[in-house]
Amino acid sequence: MVGEAGRGSGTSLAERLNALFARVRWTDAHGRQREYSTAEVAKAVTADPAHPATLSRSYLAMLRNGSHTNPTLSVLEGLAKFFDDHREPESRPITVQCLVAQEDPEDALLRERLAGHQVRKIAMRAGAMTPAMREQLLKMIETFDEDGTPGPGAGA
Repeated sequence: MVGEAGRGSGTSLAERLNALFARVRWTDAHGRQREYSTAEVAKAVTADPAHPATLSRSYLAMLRNGSHTNPTLSVLEGLAKFFDDHREPESRPITVQCLVAQEDPEDALLRERLAGHQVRKIAMRAGAMTPAMREQLLKMIETFDEDGTPGPGAGA
């Protein structure tokens, strides 16, 4: 996932873009996974009326090879939207922050909440559960939430 692989501060925009091209794929008529071409992405970004970005194949190629490193915000928004629209439904959303390697506010909140030893312990146990067991656990947590009273050590 780019979310993990592309967020490091040592990776360039070109590396993050290429990781998106490698991860976000489409399925052809024979059921094979195919990578979007630079030309396909440039054309789709330009054709999308949801943002003002226009993007040529050659400019996108220069972003991918690292010879251009400072695209406009509208180009970043267009690229993020294209890849987010075509990602696997269960994968993390693709945002402009992913492309520019800024910390995602959701990641900061997750790190803050996982700082507590008890929270990490619960998360690790939940990660080892079956999907059905996790669903039961979530229902129990929702029942606790309905009560509205935090338990002892709720901040830990």
